Amino acid sequence: MAEPLAAAPPERDVLLATKLHMPAARPELVPRPRLAERLDEGLGLGLILVCAPAGYGKTVLLADWARNGQRPVAWLSLDAADNDPGRFWRHVVAALDGACPGIGERVGPLLGPPAPTSFQGLVTALINELASDEAVLVLDDYHVISAQQVHESLAFLVEHRPAGTTVVLASRSDPPLGLARRRARGQLTEIREAELRFTPAEAAALLQRAAAGLPDASMAALAARTEGWAAGLQLAALSLRGQDDAAAFVAAFTGSHRYVLDYLAEEVLERQDTQLRTFLRETSVLERLSGPLCDAVTGREGSQALLGQAERAGLFLIPLDEVRGWWRYHHLFAGLLRARLQEKQPGRVTQLHRNAAAWYEEHGLADDAIGHAVAASETAWAARIIEQHFDMVYNIRGEAATIHRWLSVLPDEVIRSRPRLLLAQAIMAATSGHLHVVEPLLDAVECAPPGWSDEPFEPTAGAAASFLINVPALTTLLRGYLAQFRDDAEATAAFAAQALAESKPEERLLSATAHGFLAVAEWLRGRLTEAERAIVSSVTGWREAGHLTTTAWRWYELVLIRRAQGRLDAAVLTCQRALDSLVTSGRPLPAAGPGPDNAVPGIIDPLTSRELEVLTMLAAGRSNQAIAGELVVTLDTVKKHVGHLLGKLGAANRTEAVARARELSLIP
Repeated sequence: MAEPLAAAPPERDVLLATKLHMPAARPELVPRPRLAERLDEGLGLGLILVCAPAGYGKTVLLADWARNGQRPVAWLSLDAADNDPGRFWRHVVAALDGACPGIGERVGPLLGPPAPTSFQGLVTALINELASDEAVLVLDDYHVISAQQVHESLAFLVEHRPAGTTVVLASRSDPPLGLARRRARGQLTEIREAELRFTPAEAAALLQRAAAGLPDASMAALAARTEGWAAGLQLAALSLRGQDDAAAFVAAFTGSHRYVLDYLAEEVLERQDTQLRTFLRETSVLERLSGPLCDAVTGREGSQALLGQAERAGLFLIPLDEVRGWWRYHHLFAGLLRARLQEKQPGRVTQLHRNAAAWYEEHGLADDAIGHAVAASETAWAARIIEQHFDMVYNIRGEAATIHRWLSVLPDEVIRSRPRLLLAQAIMAATSGHLHVVEPLLDAVECAPPGWSDEPFEPTAGAAASFLINVPALTTLLRGYLAQFRDDAEATAAFAAQALAESKPEERLLSATAHGFLAVAEWLRGRLTEAERAIVSSVTGWREAGHLTTTAWRWYELVLIRRAQGRLDAAVLTCQRALDSLVTSGRPLPAAGPGPDNAVPGIIDPLTSRELEVLTMLAAGRSNQAIAGELVVTLDTVKKHVGHLLGKLGAANRTEAVARARELSLIP
């Protein structure tokens, strides 16, 4: 229902790249060949699950194995926002495109707009594309996924995967992917907590790099007290670097993982200077970190240098790209830092979130901006960001679950006070078939408190591709949508005409939709010529907006209208024209400005000046040979022009083309 995705902000591209970035090797990495062999054994089984609580080294293990393997690897680090099926599969396709170039171009259009209601078709296309390749798809942090539609579509991929494709999941919990059935069939490799624990030898290799000469008994004690827990061992290694009496240090703590983490992290943090400790605490509110972002959040310059200092100190800072532009804290370390921030600087938290929201909004990163605005209790600000990004996220990228998630964090009174949010809910209800919800929302729009229209509104999709740009026109349009389902042709036509009158020339998506509704009304009233003109205008608008799927449906309706007129040859030509148009388009084209000056209502593609010349000669009864002689072109060229004319006019022959042209006032 909207304009094609324009050039994405650089930060959006960069952040997607960080999700596709396989973590680099660390200097302190300890090879674990026994686990690499287990992973290699699982390549032929289709699904590998590495499952254990946080801090057991799942990501490090898989990244080291993938780097040293022979197969192309598609890596995707998941986060909670990937519970939106459209977003999840868009990112999976992007990851696979890195491993098997060309997949994105061939499969990407199946993601919409609009997004598919079922992703089985997309996954089937992926399976077919992967049939001749070998690929390993690694989905890190799969435990963040709770959306059933994501689980089901991934299960379909796993069940029907080609022989050369393996899906690898790193998770803190078992995913609902029929593990018991796959286990019984011998189609699953599992590496769990017990196997991920560092053996005494592995633990010794790690600790010796931090404290050469540490007695065997001390290393064995550390391995035992951390229970082979990778995060605990890494913190212990960091702590040992500054200890004069390593054996005494080892004897000084005992207890659970949580206690070990708190104790050792405190040891490590206290050895850092005050500036770095403050920086670590204040930037812990961020999921990802970059120098400019941290400068904005803390209000101080020099963050890039501090990030480098923290990484060199081994403070659980994980680079997310090759150029050290983006990092994240290890999840366990981030949680500890946030707890320290709340203890030592509770009054600072809100301002940090506010600063983060401002930076993310400025850089077009709506998801993070909304999250931080809500964390700062700035719900009205979050609401404005949702409104500005609705058309882009819902209509263009098809991420309905993302919009629902955003709206779910807003108080009901905020939504009820903002007509654009009410209309966003109405659009989602209408397109998902919950028509009984739509009318109360439209009534609420008309009862909204005054003042909302004073806010400037600039949709990120642009005015031409926005529904929310014009509240009165969209409200009227949705009432017309409801009238269609009541088979009320008169009301549908009236609402569509009113919406067209309320729309501005640059609001192409609204006018294209209104013309489509008007075509339905005229069709219901038996006025097929008027229906044809309206649907052609709708096709033109949707195609200019780059919305190929909706354009295809409008073409189909044009075929039905021409068939109802008894113009079967014209209907066949329209089908061919539609197929040619959609195939050659390939992907949505960037929307331009207003339509061409020679656009004529009732014609989807305007005639060229040479085609108008040929049309005039056809009307005068000239033969193809005579036209060729007068225009000084070949006979084949004339035949091509005539063929184009027949297609554009939806005519089956020369006589019908001339009659159609006169009906449209193209010729006298």
